[in-house]
Amino acid sequence: MKLYHISSVKGLKILQPKLSTHAVPYVYATSNLELGLLFGSSKSMGDFDGIYGTNDGKPFFYEAYPNAFKRRFENQTCYIYQVDPTTFLYGKTSFKAEVVSEKPVKVINCTKVDNLYNKLMSLVQENKIELKMYDENPKYISMINEHIKDRILRYGIMQRKNSTTYRFCQDKFPHILKELENGKQQNLQ
Repeated sequence: MKLYHISSVKGLKILQPKLSTHAVPYVYATSNLELGLLFGSSKSMGDFDGIYGTNDGKPFFYEAYPNAFKRRFENQTCYIYQVDPTTFLYGKTSFKAEVVSEKPVKVINCTKVDNLYNKLMSLVQENKIELKMYDENPKYISMINEHIKDRILRYGIMQRKNSTTYRFCQDKFPHILKELENGKQQNLQ
């Protein structure tokens, strides 16, 4: 089985485990190349750009705010690293499409993607990725708001008000920050 690690960093030969959201240093990879490309942008705000993952193996991306997909991927270059699958472990994270290695991983092959947005849009047109543009529908807004609220709480963003992520949330989701702050104030009374 082929495994891929997608990065905006050029020229990698060995991938080193790095600390991320799982609190364990891992090298991340996936066998789903289309899904992997959703992680190829250096402008990513991760879960705060939208909801993404796979439905029955098909990658999806639901925008959390207008033009999130374009902001994240337009004019981005990335590199598709095919990696040695030997040391990867399955089932170590809750994301089923993701595999991890606790050890350094050798790169087998590298392919450059010059315009990630154009590449992803061609995959959308080929029906290999589902893209849901931001929608003013109350049901969609509620789904996005719950997702963002969960991520703000899960990642402790309210306690990190000097962080880039908090400032990003101030710009894109001030109503959610206000709601969480008001809820915190009510709990203190």
